[in-house]
Amino acid sequence: MTLEEQKTEIAVQRFCAAWQGLNAVYEDYARRKEIPYTNLYILDIISKTEGCTQKLICERTLLPRQTVNTIVTTFYKSGWIELRETPEDRRVKTIHLTPSGLVYAGTVIPQIHAAEKEAMKALSEEQQSALLEALRVYCDTFRQEMEK
Repeated sequence: MTLEEQKTEIAVQRFCAAWQGLNAVYEDYARRKEIPYTNLYILDIISKTEGCTQKLICERTLLPRQTVNTIVTTFYKSGWIELRETPEDRRVKTIHLTPSGLVYAGTVIPQIHAAEKEAMKALSEEQQSALLEALRVYCDTFRQEMEK
């Protein structure tokens, strides 16, 4: 392996460790709030998405339909959400937080958003731009390579 390849391998390892570390922060928070991280992630999507559907959640999270359905059913049984038929297709239902769902989401979601904003504010504008652009290029290139 050349020196350049070794440097690239180390950079990949460092990136993956950082990414896993970021995910661990979300997981730890969810654990402290006594909610599975996946449920918390889906609750966040529902709370900020008008006309949210299970299909949309699957597309955004890349989770299997059955997993999303199980979590949505759990939320429904907890009284946190209600399901409404869409006028276009009565088989498709949109997911809406109930008053108790809004209260619960209000106890767990805002801290995440506030922490994300503070973390981003800790970076200079140049660092923010560089981070976001580098991540965009990395993701685009990674996707292209994985599709080969």
